[in-house]
Amino acid sequence: RLETGAMPSAKSVLPARIRYDGPYSMDLGNPAQFSMCLLQYVMLWEVPRFLFGWFFRRRWGGKDGKANEEFTSCAPSYVMSFVHAIVVGGLGILVLSGLWDCPLHDKFFINDATPPQTLKIVDVIERTNWVFFGYMMDDLAHVLARYPKLGKMDMVAHHLVFIVCSILAGYAQIFVFPFSWLLIGELSTPLLTVKWFLRQSGLGQSKRPIEWARKLGFKGKALESTYEAASAIEYKVSEIFVAVFFVVRVCAYGAGLTHLSLHLIAGDLANVPPWPRYTVLGIIFAGAALNGHWFRIMITKALGLGGGSKRKGGKAEANSGEDAMYTFSAAKPENNGKAD
Repeated sequence: RLETGAMPSAKSVLPARIRYDGPYSMDLGNPAQFSMCLLQYVMLWEVPRFLFGWFFRRRWGGKDGKANEEFTSCAPSYVMSFVHAIVVGGLGILVLSGLWDCPLHDKFFINDATPPQTLKIVDVIERTNWVFFGYMMDDLAHVLARYPKLGKMDMVAHHLVFIVCSILAGYAQIFVFPFSWLLIGELSTPLLTVKWFLRQSGLGQSKRPIEWARKLGFKGKALESTYEAASAIEYKVSEIFVAVFFVVRVCAYGAGLTHLSLHLIAGDLANVPPWPRYTVLGIIFAGAALNGHWFRIMITKALGLGGGSKRKGGKAEANSGEDAMYTFSAAKPENNGKAD
């Protein structure tokens, strides 16, 4: 059902922005429905998180339930982060491809000229927004409950600003195309899960990391111990992570932000109400600043300019909060992990 909203001014040549009431549209005017939808999509992530938690506690919790407490309490969150990133990142690519050739104004707001085939993509966008919103709310609760093991204030800020962005853009039905490249940025996240599990494996007694390192072609010191093997692999994953982060959160995000800014300056978003328009824009710019902050930390530590997290003997601190997310957490292996 389409409802006509405010008509453009006489001087405007923009199409009229309208309200589209699709099957997954976010309606803040109906608190009961909004709350039930939020609960549904929070549980979409909380139920499998609980089941993974049960599995990790049963497998690695120890007889007294306290052994490996940090691993068993944090591992489910990293698994769900991996799954979420793959799901929404893939949907972001789907939305990006679906809107790529759409008329300009269809990329920023739903209007009276939006064709039915584009509205089908809007349905995908609105359901994806609920999936994203539900995950952010659920994950924020766990980040706060286990603070700072799952992230510090930068992670809390990241979740809060994108929760607000999800609500405002979802309800106002604006910035549909930018939503796609924002989601694609999540594709760097799965490597963080790999990094974290590698770090945890390096603290145990299992010889599996040594076997992994051998199969990946590492030699010399990288095969001397479980810790050295896990650290060598983690460092390589960190290098890949920095490259992926640069592509999706610096290049793609930057290109999208430039495209959005140019059309904002040109007046193509004039029919979007000022309050949600500038609030969401401010959040998107803040997200760019946060990505730049994280990327600066990564490059600084990769180049060894900031002291990093190296410790005596070249070992990295094996925590899960301070530098588990957007940093190089392992010392660079000697000779790149290869034999002379």
